[in-house]
Amino acid sequence: MSFVAPADEVRADVGTAEPALAAAGAATADASRFGNARVRITDPWKAGVRPRFHELWRYRSLLPWMGKEFILKRYRRTYLGYLWIPLRPGMDILTQTLFFGGILQVGSGDRPYFIYIAFGRAGWMIFDRSMHWSARAVRFANSMVRGLYCPRFLIQAATVFPTMIDFFLYSLIAIIGLFYFLIVRGAWYLAPPDQMIVGFFGLFLMILFGLGAGLFIGPVAAVTKEIRFLINYIVQFLYFITPIIKPLSELHGIYYTVALWNPLTAPIAMVNYGFLSTNDLKPQSVLSSAVGLTLIIFFGLRFSSRFERAAVARL
Repeated sequence: MSFVAPADEVRADVGTAEPALAAAGAATADASRFGNARVRITDPWKAGVRPRFHELWRYRSLLPWMGKEFILKRYRRTYLGYLWIPLRPGMDILTQTLFFGGILQVGSGDRPYFIYIAFGRAGWMIFDRSMHWSARAVRFANSMVRGLYCPRFLIQAATVFPTMIDFFLYSLIAIIGLFYFLIVRGAWYLAPPDQMIVGFFGLFLMILFGLGAGLFIGPVAAVTKEIRFLINYIVQFLYFITPIIKPLSELHGIYYTVALWNPLTAPIAMVNYGFLSTNDLKPQSVLSSAVGLTLIIFFGLRFSSRFERAAVARL
């Protein structure tokens, strides 16, 4: 037995179902459109060292842009612009070679003084520049975000970019010097490749020292400029008690003792050994460097995290 509904009832049912079907279709389209979208949940700010590394990984895509801003900041509003990038390290090494290697006749073993000072300055600059830029990172962050929250540790990590630019330029000058003396004297002063891992490890330690010092200096430098003036004199003192201008083996008395226990001596000795085969690495220097780096990184991260908590509380 079959039953056929009247035509007007069928039209009424279809007319009633059309809005429901249209709504269901729109909901299905929206679900398919946003079904694969990533949902990001904003958690409350957390104190401590470990959350800072989580922030660094979460916002890692901003690192190249921040690094570029640090590099451009150095040469804005200058007439020579990018020409200052190679001019500064070139004039620095030539001046130090002329003064210490020429006028003062400072010895450098069987290596030409230009080669010795170039590799030493490359190792030192990776410490000096990383500390310099990480010390200015907090002030730079305040001017960039203008009151909004931005992870300061992220900006301090971005200071690696201008630091590596300076290191590359100093290393390039050192390599040019190697080829110059190869042509003039017929001697190749670069260490064998299997030793270079020690040199690269020394460079890694230097940049850790610089970033660790910046964790202390940056928050304070954002409040007062005096700390930056004071740090300039401290850095100069560290430079002269680190065997960069003169090898450790040629120091005597109290100067030898101070340089021996300087935490920065072991990384510089590693750089010189790894790239020039000099042998000034002492156990006392390695011990001092290990203890000093552990303390500066541990307490620097704790100090920076406390400052981050205060910055978030002011928002």
